[in-house]
Amino acid sequence: MNPEAQKLVLAGKLPAADGEKLSTLEPGTFVLHKSWGVGRMSEWDLLGDRLIIDFEGKPGHPLKLSFAISSLEVLPADHILSRRLADLPGLQQMAKDQPAALVEDALKWSGGKMSLDQLDTILKGRIVPDGEYKKWWEGAKRALKPVRYIVVPAKRTEPLILREKDENPATALVENFVRARDMKGKLAALAAIAKDVDLFANPAVEIVPALRNLSETVGKAFRLHLKECLNLLLSRDELVENIKGELPAGSLKVADIVRESKPQIPEAVNSLPVGQLGRLYRSFPIAFPDRQWVPELLQHLTRTGGRAVAEIATVLDENDELPSLAEFLKKAVRNRVLSTDLLIWLAKERSGLACSVFDIDLGHAILGALEDDHVKGGSKKTGRLQEMVNADRDLLGQLVADADEDEVRLFAKRLLASNVFDELTRRSLMARIIKARPEMEALMAEGAVARQDEALIVSWDSLEKKKQELEDIINVKIPQNKRDIQIAREYGDLRENFEYKSAKQQQAVLLRMQAKYERELRHARGTDFAEVPTDKAGIGTIVEIEDLANGARDTYTILGAWDGDVEKNIIAYLSETAKALIGKAPGEEVDVPSDTSHAGRKVRVVSVTAYNAMPAA
Repeated sequence: MNPEAQKLVLAGKLPAADGEKLSTLEPGTFVLHKSWGVGRMSEWDLLGDRLIIDFEGKPGHPLKLSFAISSLEVLPADHILSRRLADLPGLQQMAKDQPAALVEDALKWSGGKMSLDQLDTILKGRIVPDGEYKKWWEGAKRALKPVRYIVVPAKRTEPLILREKDENPATALVENFVRARDMKGKLAALAAIAKDVDLFANPAVEIVPALRNLSETVGKAFRLHLKECLNLLLSRDELVENIKGELPAGSLKVADIVRESKPQIPEAVNSLPVGQLGRLYRSFPIAFPDRQWVPELLQHLTRTGGRAVAEIATVLDENDELPSLAEFLKKAVRNRVLSTDLLIWLAKERSGLACSVFDIDLGHAILGALEDDHVKGGSKKTGRLQEMVNADRDLLGQLVADADEDEVRLFAKRLLASNVFDELTRRSLMARIIKARPEMEALMAEGAVARQDEALIVSWDSLEKKKQELEDIINVKIPQNKRDIQIAREYGDLRENFEYKSAKQQQAVLLRMQAKYERELRHARGTDFAEVPTDKAGIGTIVEIEDLANGARDTYTILGAWDGDVEKNIIAYLSETAKALIGKAPGEEVDVPSDTSHAGRKVRVVSVTAYNAMPAA
């Protein structure tokens, strides 16, 4: 005991224990106070019942003797805080030259474990300037990477750890995983293994205990913790794939969980990282064999969020099931059961996987979704969809580009009557349609708008021919194209595979043709043109006309939308010549398009007779 302290104890002015503590606080000793931080004992003023301490930024600070004895912690001279007070320039130089050693020193005096906030408290502002600290820490992490016995956390909420230098860090990572008791801990430990997989000499062998433990954990917990278990399995598979390893025999597979938890999978998907969705959906063909996976996967298009749409479509495409996707999407468009996310995806993928269903029907589905949401009180659900319609200047023009004139007029009428958009926006959107279909400007100016229930009139013969052509596409051409794609896959690298690219392009053409034929057939009404009135020209009549300029006579037969035959002078009722003649009685004069010039010609209707045709057998 210090002699001065012993005198106080013998005089009864200080308990023996306090005398022992006072003896450790001799001048020159480094101390730590909870409020004032690190300091160095300057002198004892026992007559004044106080000790004088030089704290950082507060030199010569007096503390009452009893308070000092109870509140001060003695620090070794080589403690990082002691050195910060005694040799700040030396530590500042160390931060520049040896950042990893500085962090290790801080850890050593913190029991081998500390938070990043604690490290900041020691270093930031004194050893490393505030403005340089963020950049310095990034450099320190790079310097620490080869230091295997120091674990740098991936997240700020996790601690820095100093391991024993002779401890195998790879073994410790596996043991940490096995010891973790909750799903959150397992996920963090698996992420640590994946992050530091280069610590393993032979990762495919060394991580096997963790893989076995993972299977056991998921087998017991997936019914209560489906989201976390899927995350674990998918992360495990990514790790095994990266190290080119194999799962231990009997390991639980993602497909096993998908099959067992089928009703809950759509909800669980929404919590998975985006990067894992493709891996999850690629397990469906294994979970549901014999093509049962196709309808299961398609149902997810309307039951999950937009993040999953692209991954589902990619899996279907990889398995040559693009026709199934197209058929499902066409029905969903017609039935108006598409989510906002799916509508946005269809619009964005119009030149890719969704090209076969990108037509005016999709335009009606988009307007329908916006109108429904507007009626329900606003754009909370369809805000992004409305924003896309406004911002994508090519969208509406491409939607109407290949549509029939009557279909475009109907769509334009609906757009102009919609309360979803203000007047200025409606005019701007209509301008985009007119740019793609200039004839709409005159039609809209005339107020010529088709009725929503207007049918496409066709002859029985042309209707049957169209149906046969559609059946040939569905039953012959598309299956043959699918076989061509499968054969082309076997030729090698798909990026340089001309046969594969050509077959995929043909697939897109066939699917677009199928969609077009189906749309036309939905609106078609067959007729045999029987009992048509002949007082005026109309559908199913033969009209003789006389050119008023030269007296030449021509005869036109006006039939259905698909019955045009130039050589026989049969014209479809939707043609410009037919539109000019329909409704005109014998003796009336009318302007009709000229076959030889851009200008029209003046003709007189000479006669109107009935076209007689037998109905198709």
